[in-house]
Amino acid sequence: MARLLFVLHEASRTGAPFTQLHLMRWLKQHTQHKMLILLLKGGALEPEFAEVAQVHVVHPPYVPGQSLQIRAWNRLGQFYRSHEDRALAIARAFQADLIFANTAVALSYAATLKQQLRLPLISSLHELEITFYYCSATEFRRAAEQVDAFMMGSEAVQQYYIQQFEVEPARTHLIYDFTGPVPAQLTPPAQDIRARYGLEPGTLLVGGMATLIWRKGPELFLTVAQQVAQQLPNVHFIWVGGDPKSATYQELQRDVRLLGLQDRVTLAGNQADIASYYAAFDVFLLTSREDPFPLVCLEAALYETPVLCFANSGGMPEFVRDDAGVVVPYLDTAAMAANTIALLQDERRRLQLGRTARQRVLDEHTIEAVGPAILHLIESTLSTSSAG
Repeated sequence: MARLLFVLHEASRTGAPFTQLHLMRWLKQHTQHKMLILLLKGGALEPEFAEVAQVHVVHPPYVPGQSLQIRAWNRLGQFYRSHEDRALAIARAFQADLIFANTAVALSYAATLKQQLRLPLISSLHELEITFYYCSATEFRRAAEQVDAFMMGSEAVQQYYIQQFEVEPARTHLIYDFTGPVPAQLTPPAQDIRARYGLEPGTLLVGGMATLIWRKGPELFLTVAQQVAQQLPNVHFIWVGGDPKSATYQELQRDVRLLGLQDRVTLAGNQADIASYYAAFDVFLLTSREDPFPLVCLEAALYETPVLCFANSGGMPEFVRDDAGVVVPYLDTAAMAANTIALLQDERRRLQLGRTARQRVLDEHTIEAVGPAILHLIESTLSTSSAG
């Protein structure tokens, strides 16, 4: 039995936290390892993490009250330092054998813990170039020197860090990102999405699902919708994700209105019941400019929905290939629209691509499929560290 200290940047309902949760649940079920997770920020998944391990939030929210700005900043620094000291004390008391840092954002803190606790460190990476528009590449490079083994979420991710950060290939391990456990029979949808939005029963649905940030390309989704709508009358586009109160959401709604697509496009905002949307989609569009290996595509594929994505946009072309959807040239919305139309008009091909996509997820991209490889990486890193 080992004691595993996990470090994660936040507990939001997004890809990396979900993969972390799937992994920890699997480890709890299949091993005797003890687990502690340090969250740099909290989030909606905190209660679910607490069901499988001890949880500590390193940086809880700080409210400076009525203090003057400079005093507030000074107090903020003291506040964070005090909580980091407490987190370190909790980590010491846990007596961990290994640190597992999930995401590039969490690595700097994890590397500091490694130096303080003198433990081996595994870094699970999913991010690509755009992350380092917002985070320090210099700080990451310094922290990466402390890593014993890197777990790369796609080949695109692996090659990026080898080429851009000169990470030694021998320290990298390609283990694709994954979904949680998949039941033998998918749960029937809880709601009829077509009925919910007043659509005819036979309406074809094209879906997208993500936050509304530039990297995800929601405006490209609208461009494809416009081009498809000009040629096919019985198609509706639905984008799930984003806060309807946000400025970005309002900007996109404005585009929908000015493009005359009010009856052809729905910006659904954040939804709790995403399974019903997956079940309703006939085609799934990944319009991201960059995405390491998005779980939404794997989840859509489980419902036998083919995926369309851009080449040179991350790891999804590695999944789609030429038999689980269609890969079109980078940001070529005309090609994406043309292939969307072709699939919507060819039910036999669409269903075949969808069946292949589902089987590929089941064979290669569930926690049951990749869990043993992750466990082997953890235990081999522990063994190597002990031998050293």
